Amino acid sequence: MSALIQAKDFSQLFINDTALLDTRAPIEFLQGAFPQAENLPLMSDAERQQIGICYKKQGQQSAVALGHQLVSGDIKQRRLAAWLAFIRCHPDGALYCLRGGLRSQITQTWIFQASGIDYPRIEGGY
Repeated sequence: MSALIQAKDFSQLFINDTALLDTRAPIEFLQGAFPQAENLPLMSDAERQQIGICYKKQGQQSAVALGHQLVSGDIKQRRLAAWLAFIRCHPDGALYCLRGGLRSQITQTWIFQASGIDYPRIEGGY
């Protein structure tokens, strides 16, 4: 859903001290993050590792399919609930992942599908 909002003005995000939802895995967040970010990952470290192995062996399509399998049902619903709680507290925030890529796009899409909220995604990511 590329039609969803993308935040492009980094300077305004930082000047305004915009709350940020970091969708990267916890290990990535610990290695560095934007100062006003909270880590609410799409995938756990273990899930990310499994998907990375699948990506290297079988390509992106298989890795995405595995990701949807691993993050489904109750796990997906708990993560959605956490993202929506963050959004209620920070309606003027934005979300991101590593390069403004697939994880933040999937998160943004799921949020929109679950709630109708078009929460901005940072183009370019961390």
